[in-house]
Amino acid sequence: MSKRFAATAAAAVVVLAIGYETLDVYDVVPGPLTRSAAARPAVPEPGKTSVGPSVAPPTPTTASPLAAAEGPEQVPAKVQAKVAAALKKPDLAKKLGVVVADAKTGQVLLQKHENSAMTPASVTKLLSAWVVANTLDLNKPLTTKVVNGASDDRIVLVAGGDTALNPGKGDPEHVNGHAGLADLAAQVATSLKKRGTTSVTVGVDTSYAPGPLTAKHWDPDVVAAGYTARIAQLGLSTERATDPARPTPKDPVASTQQAFVKALSKHGITAKAGASTTAGKDATVLGHVESAPLLDVLGNALQTSDNAMIESLARQAAFHEGVGGSTAEVTAFVEKKLKDAGFDMKGVKLADVCGLSSGTTIPPRVLADVLLSGTTGKNKSFGEVLTRLSVGGYNGTLDNRFLQPSNNSAAGDVRAKTGSLTDVASLAGTVITADHRVLVFAVISNAAKSWGPYGTRAAIDDFVADLQKCGCSK
Repeated sequence: MSKRFAATAAAAVVVLAIGYETLDVYDVVPGPLTRSAAARPAVPEPGKTSVGPSVAPPTPTTASPLAAAEGPEQVPAKVQAKVAAALKKPDLAKKLGVVVADAKTGQVLLQKHENSAMTPASVTKLLSAWVVANTLDLNKPLTTKVVNGASDDRIVLVAGGDTALNPGKGDPEHVNGHAGLADLAAQVATSLKKRGTTSVTVGVDTSYAPGPLTAKHWDPDVVAAGYTARIAQLGLSTERATDPARPTPKDPVASTQQAFVKALSKHGITAKAGASTTAGKDATVLGHVESAPLLDVLGNALQTSDNAMIESLARQAAFHEGVGGSTAEVTAFVEKKLKDAGFDMKGVKLADVCGLSSGTTIPPRVLADVLLSGTTGKNKSFGEVLTRLSVGGYNGTLDNRFLQPSNNSAAGDVRAKTGSLTDVASLAGTVITADHRVLVFAVISNAAKSWGPYGTRAAIDDFVADLQKCGCSK
C-alpha cells in the first residue's frame, strides 16, 4: 500500500466515522481532493483589503459589479431548453430544487421544487450574511482594545469580535491577520512604560456578544477534530479551521490572551494571564487595533465557509439588537429579521446559522429571493456582500470547481456560495451568460444516488455552466 493511498484511506475512515456534518466545513473532504491543489492566479478585487484572489466580471464594472452585465433579457423557454439535459443527469437527486431568475428584473426563468423545504448545507450562510449586512455597519472594523484595570498593575484585553487576529504584526492587505497582537502589544507597552509600569496581569473582557463556544446541534466529534473552530469574539488568524483539519483551541479567547501576554514580553513587559473581568466603562484605552472593514470580514467568512466566524458575526448582529447569544436566540433572530424584511420564510427552519447542524431546511425559492434582493439593487448592502462570494475556478471554496471540460467555460463568470454534506450538494449565486446577462441561481440536491457530493457537485457545475453558455435572448 502506497503512503498516498494509505493517507487517502485514513481520511475516508475519518469522514465516515464523524458522519453527517464533516463535508460542510470546507465543502470538501480533507485529502487529495481538496481545493489546495487547484488555486488559480487571479486579479485582486478593488477594495480596502483583499478577501483572497478574485476576478472581476468580463464587462465594465459599476458600483455593483453583479448588475453590470447589461446583455439582453433571457427567454424562459430558451433557458429551460438549454439546461434540460443537465437537469437529467443521474448524479442529480430526484429531490432537486432549482430556481433561476434574471438578476436585474427578478423574472423567474426556471423553477423546480422551488418551495420544497430542503437540507441546504452551507448555503445557509447567505441568509445569515443578509442579516449581518442589514444590522451592522459594513464599513466599520471590529476593534480589539486594551484598557486600564482596577489597579496600575492590571490591564484588560477587551474582545470586540475579531477572530482573525495575527499573533504577530498585522497584515493590512488581507483580512485574515489584518490586525496584529504585536502591534497592540507595542502600543500598550509604550503606554505602560510612560507611567513606570513594567509588570502586569492581563484580564480579559468577553462581555461583547457572549454565548456558548459551539452551536447547540454541532456534533462534538466534528468540533474536536477541528473541522470547525469554536465560536468566540476573540481569536487568532492561525487558529481558524483549516483544510485538512487540525484541532483548534478549546478556548479561543484564552489562547488569544496567552498570545498577547507573550507579545507583551517581547516589548519588555512582564505579564501573566488573569481571570475574566469586565472593563470599566470609562477605563483609559492603552492601545487598540482594528480588523478589515466588516464587509471584507464577512466576505472572507463566506469565501472560506467559516462556520465559527459566521456564527460569531450573526451573534454580534443579534447582540446589537439586544438579543442573546444562544443557538435558539440567534437562529430565531435571523429568521425574524428576514421575515420582517418581507421574505416569505415558509419552509425555513434553522438549526444553526452556518449550515453545519442537521435539521436545517430552506426552500430554493428563499435563497433566490435573498440573492435577488442584492442583485436587483433593492438591498445595496447585501449587493456589496455578493461581490465577495467565491469565484468559480479561482478562489475560496470554488477554486477547484468549474475546471472540467464540461463546465470550465464558466470559470470566472460564477460567484456563489457552496454547500456540501454527505448527502447534500448545493450552490447559490450569480452567473454571467455568454450574451452578458447576469442570472441568479439556487440549486439544492438532497439524497443523491452516488456516495458523497462529488458527482452531484460536478453535475450542478455542468448545469450552471450551461446557464453561462446561454445566448437565450429573443
